[in-house]
Amino acid sequence: MFGSDRGALIKQPRASDTSQSHGAPTAGRGGRALILVVERDPHIRELESYFLNEAGFAVEFAADGVAALEIARGLRPDIVITEVLVPKLDGLALCRTIKGDSELRQTVVLVFSILAVQSRASEAGADAFLIKPLAERCLVDTVRQLLAARGNNRGGNVR
Repeated sequence: MFGSDRGALIKQPRASDTSQSHGAPTAGRGGRALILVVERDPHIRELESYFLNEAGFAVEFAADGVAALEIARGLRPDIVITEVLVPKLDGLALCRTIKGDSELRQTVVLVFSILAVQSRASEAGADAFLIKPLAERCLVDTVRQLLAARGNNRGGNVR
């Protein structure tokens, strides 16, 4: 179930979710949490990149769901942030695929959309939902909360 906190709807983790591995080691990331952003709009990608990099996170991008799934399988990001309306494999299908994959299911998925599809995101297995427009503080705070909820101490710089 999603709980509201400063505009973000965050699914509260089950106790069994917090003890799992979070993918690849951070050696190649400089100890920073890796965020995979799936967004078709280059302007939004640029803003997200700026905000997340400034907060101390490593960021990778995909412009469609199929590319995102391939990147997720290769890099094992700590969080996938996906828009719903991305080509080839929409964000909700991407979320369902990640959560149904035994190798990726512990990956945190944040659905970030202009569409009010909170319930559909929850049904797809999303860990959190944010509605656009993009707000730096809300995005960064939500990412930090999700990492903390998963027991991940590799997050960005604490301000």
